[in-house]
Amino acid sequence: MRTCYPAVVAIELRTIERAELEPARQLLIGACCFDDIGPVAEETLFGRAPGALRSKVTAAFHGKTMVGVTATGGRWLRVLAVDPTMRERGIGTALLAAAESAVVDAGHATLGVLAQPGNYLAPGIDARNTDAIAWLLRHDYEQAGSNTNLLIDVRENPKVSEARAAELAERARAAGYRIERAAAADAAAVAAAIEAEFSAAWAFEAERALQSSGLHVARSENGSLAAFAAHDGNNAGLGWFGPAGTWPEHRGKGLGGALLMACLVDVAPAHRFCTIAWIGPREFYDRVAGIASERRFTVMRKSLTEH
Repeated sequence: MRTCYPAVVAIELRTIERAELEPARQLLIGACCFDDIGPVAEETLFGRAPGALRSKVTAAFHGKTMVGVTATGGRWLRVLAVDPTMRERGIGTALLAAAESAVVDAGHATLGVLAQPGNYLAPGIDARNTDAIAWLLRHDYEQAGSNTNLLIDVRENPKVSEARAAELAERARAAGYRIERAAAADAAAVAAAIEAEFSAAWAFEAERALQSSGLHVARSENGSLAAFAAHDGNNAGLGWFGPAGTWPEHRGKGLGGALLMACLVDVAPAHRFCTIAWIGPREFYDRVAGIASERRFTVMRKSLTEH
């Protein structure tokens, strides 16, 4: 599909596919100063989300040069970026209008920014990115809450080590549980169990983590799942932790700490820090592994039926 959209500078908008990933990746790297998007550009632009949901990727071209790109999935804006040298010329506004039209065409009445369950570059807009927040406010978006990511040092941190992982796994064993890396053959059963107890988005991410050996589970004496924890199920390759959960009847047994430590040890060879995305129990992470720093995000959305 090709659409010419009036802007301050002449541009052409058209849908792109994976064959044009590399120019889109380079544009995103130059435009996204708050997120390490290069390694995950393909996932963000073209990756699936829960329910086999596919994205729609639209790029803006000035002549033959890609100067902006956006991707939507379901009712979510996954990313929108404009070449920094081409900003304030109406390109972002044109891409945003195209994204909103795609969401409406998909049957949705609201558009959320970035925080798509199962495929999110970040759980909102980095709070330091005041220009982007102000720009969206001018386009009738509203602030709808906030989220926090934590960073845990996994290399120079006395709380994080293979020895501590082994110690916590042994404590779990003494309580009647075994900590193990999930096997590929278990993918369907593990995903079904996680979806039944938690959510389809968590099951989706856990299954993706399992594909790269990034899923650890705790099993009770009869072999049933008691808890799980994943890394690289979203933003694969960046060492992000999550999701993680413990079935209610097995809580308070130290399983969460043992599984978190198993994941942190996995992440350490490739990354100095592990990102704990979209945090829940902050005290738990501080107690088990220590918090090095944090990032805060603004959640934004727009009702498309009111405009």
